[in-house]
Amino acid sequence: MKTVIIGLDGATFDIITPLAEAGRLPVLSRLMRDGTSAPLRSTILPNSFPGWASCTTGVSEGMHGVFSPFIKNPDSYSVRAMSGRDIMTRPIWDYLSEQGGRSLVINVPTTYPPEPLNGLMITGMLTPGLDSDFTYPASFKEEMLAGIPAYVIEPGRDPDRHKRAHDFRNATDMHELAAHALMDRGDWDFLMVVFSVLDRAQHDYWADMDPNHPRHNPKTPAEFREFIPEMYQRLDAAVGRLVEKLPAAARVFIVSDHGFCAERMEVRVNEALAAAGLLAFKSTPSRRGRALLKSVREKIGRRLGGAEPSGNPLDRKVHHGSAFLDEIDWKRTEAYFAQDKGIWVNRAGREPEGIVGEKDFDAVVSRARAAMEELLCEEDGLMVFEQVMSRAEAFSGHYSSRLPDLVMIPRRDDYVYNERAGYGETIVPADSTTGTHSKDGIFIAWGQGIEAGARCTVQPNLRDVGPTALHSLGCPLPADMDGRLVFEAFAEKTEPRRQGSCYKRSGEAGEQVYTAGQEAQLRDRLRALGYIE
Repeated sequence: MKTVIIGLDGATFDIITPLAEAGRLPVLSRLMRDGTSAPLRSTILPNSFPGWASCTTGVSEGMHGVFSPFIKNPDSYSVRAMSGRDIMTRPIWDYLSEQGGRSLVINVPTTYPPEPLNGLMITGMLTPGLDSDFTYPASFKEEMLAGIPAYVIEPGRDPDRHKRAHDFRNATDMHELAAHALMDRGDWDFLMVVFSVLDRAQHDYWADMDPNHPRHNPKTPAEFREFIPEMYQRLDAAVGRLVEKLPAAARVFIVSDHGFCAERMEVRVNEALAAAGLLAFKSTPSRRGRALLKSVREKIGRRLGGAEPSGNPLDRKVHHGSAFLDEIDWKRTEAYFAQDKGIWVNRAGREPEGIVGEKDFDAVVSRARAAMEELLCEEDGLMVFEQVMSRAEAFSGHYSSRLPDLVMIPRRDDYVYNERAGYGETIVPADSTTGTHSKDGIFIAWGQGIEAGARCTVQPNLRDVGPTALHSLGCPLPADMDGRLVFEAFAEKTEPRRQGSCYKRSGEAGEQVYTAGQEAQLRDRLRALGYIE
């Protein structure tokens, strides 16, 4: 049966439900009423890169090998931007191509560079730009741009917030146009389109909407206060137009890679490791000078009534970059928190200046875990992290070794954690984007053969979308796929067929695809999104 996945990057029922109850989302309201819906649990680190990888391949992080937008370089403390070739498992459209089915894939993050499929693809986030080969087949690029000359893959973040909002609206329109254009080019079996700009809007405009946010300005213009609800309404209408084009025999799954909430506090993980004696900073005039300058700026800010003397928070992220690496004394450091959002042991023989031997590795992991478990929230005195997991506890699969030695899950979604130096402070008020990712996204299933009002016996996980879509398409599921078929959504409860493996064939994956210039551009974009501090 024709199957559609519509991705609303960062969509949350926390906003959808009240807007739907107010009559402002008629399409999503109808699809939820006539179909089934549930919160959708994200990946361990709720973000787009492991998230969409899990969604499209139906497996967890240890199997596809991606935990963040970065891949740790071998024998180095540095990281590189991931690409689609770093995803070590097969996507939905690969299985469907084997069955002779045709796919249309539009703006799905982590699909660059495009790989062969039976159908058409326009790659999404982490595509270097319109000058790259971002379509499959490559010859389709010229035709696509001729039909949609104003197409954008990822909008910029203009300092003028009015212009930025305009660019976000325009990008959403372009992605919808692309989906219609591909649908009009002939028959297809599977369609996936991701509207990614909702995520950007919520990062940038959450405090404008939320009167309880510590950085809310009651004098903010109405355009900004209403911008996030407006974007939900625009997407509701876009979903409606796409659904109208579908035949009666079709199924639609609307999903998000994570939810969203206010960003209130930051946990500077490397400061916590330093306090536990696991990490040593270089004692230099530069570090002491930065600490003094930070103190002076904060005092000036307080005197000016909370002004931000250091400018646009997105510019500050670009400024911070990976400078934390230069401040660490590796000869006295046993563990550190890296840009890939996990804790790594400074292991001898793995890291370039590693000092922890094999016999001491587990002890260092235990001490780092204890340091994370001792962090408490100021508001309620409870633990910051509800789970702190070793690699073996968090991941299973052939590519777990690519992932961090220790990872954390915050108890509160409004607490974010990063590698940024705190100069003695561990938990501080957030000063970057005002909205951040939360654990639970959305899952809505609608169409022929979907049971209205069905209740899920187990909360769906993002990796469950892949097997559910494959089952809807009539394709067998790989025997080793660890995503669960959300069988409750279907009126006919049939067991899936199992066949083959989810892993890519040898030689199909795991290489650097970006030039040095493209890598630098991608890093700037990722800093603006909060993935690099």
